[in-house]
Amino acid sequence: MSGPGKGALVSTNPGDGVAGHAGATFGLGFYEARILFPGTCGTTIHNWPAWWTTGQSWPGHGENDIAEPLSGTMHSNYHSPSTNTTASIPGCWAGQFHTYGLHRKAGRNDIYFDGRLVQSYATRDGAAPHFLVINVGYWSGSPVYGPAAAIRIDYIRVWT
Repeated sequence: MSGPGKGALVSTNPGDGVAGHAGATFGLGFYEARILFPGTCGTTIHNWPAWWTTGQSWPGHGENDIAEPLSGTMHSNYHSPSTNTTASIPGCWAGQFHTYGLHRKAGRNDIYFDGRLVQSYATRDGAAPHFLVINVGYWSGSPVYGPAAAIRIDYIRVWT
């Protein structure tokens, strides 16, 4: 998945306004994706790609940025009306496939990279149903287009 200019988006949002699109939301459970983010180990992750979940009423239903390179460095973030957490995740997350997981539990989430717990945080989203999003956004610090900018997705799985 890559954008020819400013970005691209794949979402399961049932409220996206696309005629005939049913979409899907998911509650508490485990969300996992195996993704290759663009770039090379030891250098910046290109553009502004992300794997995340959110509810229909932002920020009230929360947002889980499972894997979100910000300014070229991998982060995991959580946003709600009363809480914003962020964690920089050291390591080489570009140029090869890795698994990124979110375990949504009542009042708490755990984030896993390659099966290893990298962040845990309290939530205030009422366990509202979330839809899945993978996108490529535009970051002027490392704009790359075409095949070199592509996010490659092997799979996305949800266990509820």
